[in-house]
Amino acid sequence: MSDRATDEEPEVREPHEPSPITYDEQFYPARPRRLRPRARLRGLFSRPKLGRSGKPTGDNPDYVKWLVQESMLDDAKTIASQFSGTGGMWQNPFANPDPRAAIEKASVWFTAYPISMITKPGRSFLGTLGDEDLWLTFQAIGIEGVHTGPVKRAGGLSGWDSTPSVDGHFDRISTHIDEAFGTEEEFRTVCEVASAHGGTVIDDIVPGHTGKGADFRLAEMKVGDYPGIYHMVEI
Repeated sequence: MSDRATDEEPEVREPHEPSPITYDEQFYPARPRRLRPRARLRGLFSRPKLGRSGKPTGDNPDYVKWLVQESMLDDAKTIASQFSGTGGMWQNPFANPDPRAAIEKASVWFTAYPISMITKPGRSFLGTLGDEDLWLTFQAIGIEGVHTGPVKRAGGLSGWDSTPSVDGHFDRISTHIDEAFGTEEEFRTVCEVASAHGGTVIDDIVPGHTGKGADFRLAEMKVGDYPGIYHMVEI
C-alpha cells in the first residue's frame, strides 16, 4: 500500500438537516403540489344574458328580470347552491376570525390600487399580478401576500346603462370582475402562481356598501328581498 493512501483521512459527512417547510406543506403533508385544490366555483359567469327590451322602468317585467340577473344577491343564491349540502361548507371556520394565523401565513403584503397601477402594454392589472417573474421577485424580497384591491364592477346603473364609479371603484355593484382589470381566468392564474411561490392572495370581501347598481334599483322598486339590503325611508 502506498504512503499516499495511508495518509488520506476518511471523508466526514455533515449530518443532513431537514429543509424548512411552508405552512401549506405542513398543513397538507401528503398532498402533492399539482393536486392542491383549485377553485370549484364554475358556471356562474357563463350564464346567457337576458336581452334588453322595452323601457327601463319597474312596470317592465323584462327590465326587472334583467336587473335580477345583474344583481349580487341573485349571484349569491347561485353561488350558495354550489356549496349547500357539501363538505366544502365545513372546510373553513368562517365564523372564527384568527388574525394571528393570517399574519403568520402572510406577514408582508403588497397592495396595489388597480386604477393607478401602470402595467406593460397590452397587459391587464390581474395579468400583471399573475406574472411569474413578479412572484419570483416577491419571493426573493420576502413578500408573502398580495392584496388585489377592488377589481369588481363598480359605479351604478341608469336605466340599461352603466355609470362610472364615484368612490374609486369601492362602490361595488357586481360579483363579476371589471373587464378593465382582467378576467376570471387571469384571477385564477394569480392564485395558482402565488401558491406555487408560497404566496397568498387577499381578495375583495363582501361589500359593506354598494353603488347604485342592480341591487339598489331593485330595492327602490320593492322587489323581493332587495329592500332588506339597504336602510331606506319611503318618501
